[in-house]
Amino acid sequence: MRKNDYYRPPASSLGKKKRVVRRKTGSSFFFKFILLFFFLGLLSGGVWAVVKVYGLVTSAQLSEWHVKTVAVSGVMGNFNKELSALAQPYKGKPFSVQDAVALREKIVKKYPMLKDVSVKRSLLSGKLNVSAKHRKPVAKFVLPDKSVKYIDPDSTVYADPNPNLLESVPSVELEGTVPEKLGAEFVDLVESTLKLRRELDFAFLRMNLTENTVKMYMPQGGVIDFGKAVNLKKKAARAAQIIALSPEKYARPYTLNFEFFEYGKVFLTQNAN
Repeated sequence: MRKNDYYRPPASSLGKKKRVVRRKTGSSFFFKFILLFFFLGLLSGGVWAVVKVYGLVTSAQLSEWHVKTVAVSGVMGNFNKELSALAQPYKGKPFSVQDAVALREKIVKKYPMLKDVSVKRSLLSGKLNVSAKHRKPVAKFVLPDKSVKYIDPDSTVYADPNPNLLESVPSVELEGTVPEKLGAEFVDLVESTLKLRRELDFAFLRMNLTENTVKMYMPQGGVIDFGKAVNLKKKAARAAQIIALSPEKYARPYTLNFEFFEYGKVFLTQNAN
């Protein structure tokens, strides 16, 4: 029976092998882990302490908060003075969250021409901050009783004895009961016509709130009957296209009828002299 041959290196070669020294990583890893754990504990403890202290301060301020100073921002001139005057009676007195809500509601009711009204307390400084913005109208309404109201881009109808207009806004005659808000469609129409001012240079708009219809009256006597107050933005764009071609073909004032616009039709008829 044949024996297997195994190679056995000489003893001298075995002694020449380099000894591999293994680093002891266990203690180093454990030390780093303990250090990280200690750091996280210290951090969480610091955060907890800050939150606890702030909570105590806040709760104390909420229960015994007094108005030391009043600051009004967002409005200028008389509005700034009047809002400051409304807040001054609270100076030096306790002022709760309920007081802040009541003061805000008072401002909103008394000044419908203001929006984004805010009443906030700076808990640590004792400052009462009142802020608001003056609405910018996109159109003014002449009501049946000859009074004037305005509508802003948010479709809110409001009164403003001192609108402080930087530029003129289109006039709209309203028929029927005036709500606090009008549909966004009507605002789209007004904003669209302002962008198309050269093509749609109208004299005034008339809206029937009962029937929800809109008519535009042109300076030369023409009338654009938009019908129902829907798709007004598209109707305005189509009217501008038609008017751009009409002066060459129609000398007399005419009426554009959008009653069947949903079927893709717009009727133009010339008015009698």
